[in-house]
Amino acid sequence: MMRTRYVAFGLQLRSSFALAGMTPGVAPELPSLGLDLTSLQELQLAWGGLSGPPEWRGRLGDGLDLTIERGAAGDLLFTYGDRARFLLDAGERRLDCAPSHTGLDWQRALISKVIPAISVMRGYEALHAAAVDSPEGVVAIMGPSGAGKSTLSIELLGRGRALFADDVLTLEDTVTGVCAHPGTPHMNLAETLPSPVDPQSLGGTLGILDGERWLAAHTMTDHPRPVRILCVLERGPGLPLELHTLPTNPLPLAPYMLGLSTDPERKRSRFRLYADLIESAGLVRLTAGLEHRPEQLADLVEESFARAPEPVARAERMVEGIA
Repeated sequence: MMRTRYVAFGLQLRSSFALAGMTPGVAPELPSLGLDLTSLQELQLAWGGLSGPPEWRGRLGDGLDLTIERGAAGDLLFTYGDRARFLLDAGERRLDCAPSHTGLDWQRALISKVIPAISVMRGYEALHAAAVDSPEGVVAIMGPSGAGKSTLSIELLGRGRALFADDVLTLEDTVTGVCAHPGTPHMNLAETLPSPVDPQSLGGTLGILDGERWLAAHTMTDHPRPVRILCVLERGPGLPLELHTLPTNPLPLAPYMLGLSTDPERKRSRFRLYADLIESAGLVRLTAGLEHRPEQLADLVEESFARAPEPVARAERMVEGIA
């Protein structure tokens, strides 16, 4: 069977079908995940059957639920409303995809939710964050729904930055420090963007899905990068336009950490990763009122590069500690 290779969320994807908006890429050093199309009937026959209550259920931006259930055979079933099911084998190496109809909505759920979840299951950590790349490193923007993460990202992209991740930032602890793996070129935006933003300047629109514009960005980083700035965004009536450097404590990142596990060893490795991340990246809080313009927020973010610590590789930190 002919397969196309893609790279996303720290995984080498080997897909028997084309992934909308993605450019093929090869990274043999990364963990591999095979993607195959199947029918709902065939997937149901392969499913090991429930072993207990759902492991996770949440509502996506399009109003549909995504449910993750563990099977008796150790496999995992992802159910995306009534539009698709995805079955991950017990070895977490193959994902069978069974859409219930033609269209791009099931691929959007696959690319933006299911594959990032599998990436975390395979050992990566992740933050719920929008991220853009810069010569200095990745800028990760976190905040509650409606805070304006996408709007700030669009402004930074308009200044020549490259998209790194739209919604999930994948992190890996390496011998030289924490690195971020790029997501995919996709962005979920409002169907009508505020003036003067031209969606064609950002990327090619793949479709209007449930009132949202799904597009593939023109400029996308395709290799791992260090994280330079971790920006917690707070926006609301009466808030001042200010940017403050926060202490080197990972606690402000806790609300945005994905895939929390009760396994003690995983909790220890997660703590080590975020402790290392905070040491090497600047942590800032950006507040703004509703009247402040995106360019004003972007100015402060770019100014924050001067405040962030210079990235230091772990090996250098170890030598400094010995000295």
